[in-house]
Amino acid sequence: MKQELDNLNITNQTLEKLTGFEINNIFVGGVIGGGYRPSIFQKPKRLLSFWITEILVLVLIFVFTLPIGLLFNRHPTNGINEPSEAWQFLLVTLGITLIAIVSWNLYMWFRVKQLRILMHLLDEVDKYNEVVQAVDILDRLEAVGNSQVNLINRDEVLEALRVTKNTLIAGLMTEKILRESRISLTRRHELFANIENNLATLRTLEVKERASEYGQLLNEALQIGLSVHREVQNFSRFPPRS
Repeated sequence: MKQELDNLNITNQTLEKLTGFEINNIFVGGVIGGGYRPSIFQKPKRLLSFWITEILVLVLIFVFTLPIGLLFNRHPTNGINEPSEAWQFLLVTLGITLIAIVSWNLYMWFRVKQLRILMHLLDEVDKYNEVVQAVDILDRLEAVGNSQVNLINRDEVLEALRVTKNTLIAGLMTEKILRESRISLTRRHELFANIENNLATLRTLEVKERASEYGQLLNEALQIGLSVHREVQNFSRFPPRS
């Protein structure tokens, strides 16, 4: 990937600085104390990783509950009731494990509801990074002499991507400000104005290049910008409950 495209990518490290959360393809805020990303249910590879994580967490909880099960069976025995005690130990251990894993999943679901806007913005970041990858593929096709690829309007696509990146960053910053209730009206209005100006630029570029090979890429960039705009508007009207 060319350096200019690599600079346009929004990395997980950048997202963590903007949101204040640990970010990966499956969880926001980490396995403990965070929530799963709803988009995993639309992507088989991510869903598989999620279920593997669920199994690992289940095993870890079971291991940590073994001492608790033993504590419930710490009394002298003459050996007559050993099968019964083993069954009781198993019931206690499995019961605590089941309660813990259900509680963990309920908490993650609650965090998903709390961070709904952030989750949607992160999905838009994924779409944006996919557009950057698409431009990279076009660059590679041109590099191997594919005559069907026309890169005349590449600079305008890169400009649209820069604008979209700024829109996403402004959206993520606005979401964090409103979520943490550190509300500076001046700062919020600046971010809103930035998003509005970026949308106007994207619309201009999209209309100008609608009939070109890059029309679809520009349209995707515009749709990402519009989605960010809607999410930020919804979040400002209905801030999260403390």
